[in-house]
Order: sequence, then structure tokens, then C-alpha cells
Amino acid sequence: MGKNVLVVHASPRLKGNSNMLAEEFERGAKDAGNEVKRIDVGHARIAGCMACEHCFKHEGQCCQQDDMQEFYPMLHWADVIVFATPMYYYNFPAQLRAFQDRMFCGIAKPFKIPQMGLLLCFEDDNVERCYPAVNSLKVCADYCKQEFIGEVIVPSVYEAGAIAGNPGLQKAYEFGASIK
Repeated sequence: MGKNVLVVHASPRLKGNSNMLAEEFERGAKDAGNEVKRIDVGHARIAGCMACEHCFKHEGQCCQQDDMQEFYPMLHWADVIVFATPMYYYNFPAQLRAFQDRMFCGIAKPFKIPQMGLLLCFEDDNVERCYPAVNSLKVCADYCKQEFIGEVIVPSVYEAGAIAGNPGLQKAYEFGASIK
């Protein structure tokens, strides 16, 4: 029996490079016998966390009524969460940050997602420039007691479709297929 894998795609460019990485990862994860669900937060209506702690008094329920209400059940379902994202201004896009901030209510009613991974692509040709963002995600995984199970990082892609033929797509597939 496979795992429940949740892919959180964060690009507002739905047919872009991070989407192609996510699709290959999903294909690999499904081929390995996992159930895969996907959230596209790039166009979702998600407000940032207000730190009001309403969730602590209401069994993990957030007071904000936006698209996160649809996503919370998937966070409780998942065994693995993989963020598929571009990098903007040397960090994750605001759409992903809002989603991650709203996972705060998972402290009041834990999501219990034991594993986390990352698919990342960006324009810069210097891969080292993404490490601060990647490391921040690893720190978060550690704090949440999640095993960081891997990453696929693809630099030097910007225009939609520029990742076509890149070995990173095969790595994304293999990463997905490794989840069992």
C-alpha cells in the first residue's frame, strides 16, 4: 500500500517550469503505487496568518474563510507533502508563504505529515543562491518533526517550458517513484 502524497504547486504560471517538475514527480509517485493529490496555491485566495490564535480555542479551525478551508482536509490526509515552486526574489513566492503561514493552525490540531520534500526551479544559474530558501524549509521540517526526504533543484530556467529536456524532470520522476 502506498502513501498519501500531497503536492503543493506554488507558481502563478500554471503551465510553467515548476508545473512540469510537479507533473513528473506526480507521475513517478503514482507509478510507485501512491495516491497523489495536488493543490495549486498560485491562484488560490489565501490570506496570511493573523496570529489571532483562534485555532487554539476552536480545535484547529481557522477564523478566516478563504481557499485554505478546502486545503485543510488534504493536510490532515497527507503522509508526504512536497512543495513544487519557482523562486522569486531569492525566496519562495508569496502565494506559497501564505499557504505555509496558514499551516500554523496545525499546531492546535496537528496535521501529522511525517515527510516533506521540495521541487524548485529558478532563473539564476548559480544554484548556491537558492540555499537560504531551501534551508529555511529544512529548518521548518525539523521544527515540525518531519523527515526532509529530498529535493530536486533546477537552476537556469525562466521562460515557460524552458525546463523541457532538462535532466531535472527525470530526477523529479525518480524522486516521486522513490516514495513507498
